[in-house]
Amino acid sequence: MLSSNDVGYDNKLNYRKCDVKNKKIKRRCIFTITAIIAVVLSFIVVFLGCWTISSYYKIGGVPVMNYHAVNDINHSSLVVTTSDFRDDMKYLANNGYTSITMDELYNYLVHNESLPDKPVLITFDDGYTDNYTNAFPILKEYHMQATLFMIGDAIGTDRFLSAEQLKEMDANGFHIEAHTYSHKRLTNLDDMTLQADLAKSRTVLESLLQRPIRYLAYPQGFNNELVQQRTKDAGYLMAFTVAPGTVKPGDNLFALNRLSIFEGLDHWWILRLRMHVPEIIRVTWHLRDILKDNGFVFLSQLVPLF
Repeated sequence: MLSSNDVGYDNKLNYRKCDVKNKKIKRRCIFTITAIIAVVLSFIVVFLGCWTISSYYKIGGVPVMNYHAVNDINHSSLVVTTSDFRDDMKYLANNGYTSITMDELYNYLVHNESLPDKPVLITFDDGYTDNYTNAFPILKEYHMQATLFMIGDAIGTDRFLSAEQLKEMDANGFHIEAHTYSHKRLTNLDDMTLQADLAKSRTVLESLLQRPIRYLAYPQGFNNELVQQRTKDAGYLMAFTVAPGTVKPGDNLFALNRLSIFEGLDHWWILRLRMHVPEIIRVTWHLRDILKDNGFVFLSQLVPLF
């Protein structure tokens, strides 16, 4: 039978154990909260730093925006509404951006020729008719130039631009370049077919526009070392992917980044995040791809792509 002294001793011992346990829990909580705060503060610092340097192209790189269709009828991630596209151009104009040409970007990357403050290269893929009816007037309204990568065998077909529309656009600041002839995934083509497609794309557009075609956008961005080499062999000077990020001197001229501008729940934020924190966008996309490639499909779907 325990004496009152024994019971008291046991109670004190249990109290001390509980006190030690509580102190450990408290320390862990403090450590966890401190770590979370540190991570959040670090993210904010990086975010603000990226946002700040994005205005200096020699540090943050040149943003190359990528659109597809601009209309209020079709609804998909590749279709930006007319009002959102107008807001995008208004934002660029009001914030001091100057649209540049492919030649200007090339001369900066290769010959170190200066660009205007806050340069931006605006590009479109495929060649939908709404690029002429909707995007073209808005670009002119805000004194913006752009480049359209046109699918060669789509000229004059349903939903795509006609030869006359392409000529008018090219003569008025909406410059036409190549998006291959067939718009097939280039990495799936045999070498002979690949070379023929790249060459025919240039031939068709040069015959139509009566000037050299020097730049290419890969269909869906797919490329590899062979595709890059054959693109160079075909006479192109630069080629673009859809990998997120800006363009800087020293980058591979045949695998240049672009910032895809999608329609989304909040297009206002989509544009600004892509323009001002492209490195964060690039990291999130890369993380998504790593998770997906390693079988963590569910986790990859949780990564925000902005």
